[in-house]
Amino acid sequence: MGRLASAALAARWRERIGRWRSSGWSVAEFCRREGISEPSFFAWRKRLADRHTKSLSSRRAKSPAGRQTKSPRFVELPPPAWSATAGVQIALPGGAIVTLSPQATTELVTAAIRAAMPAPAAEVRPC
Repeated sequence: MGRLASAALAARWRERIGRWRSSGWSVAEFCRREGISEPSFFAWRKRLADRHTKSLSSRRAKSPAGRQTKSPRFVELPPPAWSATAGVQIALPGGAIVTLSPQATTELVTAAIRAAMPAPAAEVRPC
């Protein structure tokens, strides 16, 4: 029974982590809404990632000569689901926080960060 309960629990956490990925919420917000602890969330996310990595390494394709080939390093993830009112927050050194729409252009993000950053001190060259 231990294995079945463990498999069911792992499946439940896999589904839960999938919901978090598509929610657009921070881990803290998601855990608060789900009524789970952040340490449990992080432990299960790591455990499931480790299992996935082990599974991939055991299934590596073999070349015609019988040698193992490397598996792809990139995995395509679905884009986060943003609500119309959600924003992106960027915390900058010095404490400034820039909040932008998820649809903000690169130029707008760059301009907002530059405007929020303190003016650079005179350049000091090392001896």
